[in-house]
Amino acid sequence: MNHVLHIFIGGFVVVYFDDILVYSKSINKHIKHLCYVFNALRNKKLYANLKKSTFCMEKNYFPWIYCSCKRYRDE
Repeated sequence: MNHVLHIFIGGFVVVYFDDILVYSKSINKHIKHLCYVFNALRNKKLYANLKKSTFCMEKNYFPWIYCSCKRYRDE
């Protein structure tokens, strides 16, 4: 997954094995970022499992990163 999304990692994407976290400062940017990620995945014929997906969360706990709409920090 890293090789597919490498241009976004560190900007607005974190990848952990096959899990993808997209973080943004606003809902408008979040939607744009999701479109970039989905297009990159689609170009490589990779698809998300929507049953396991959540979108537009104000807070999210990723394996080693706590992410909220007000801050982003390593744990």
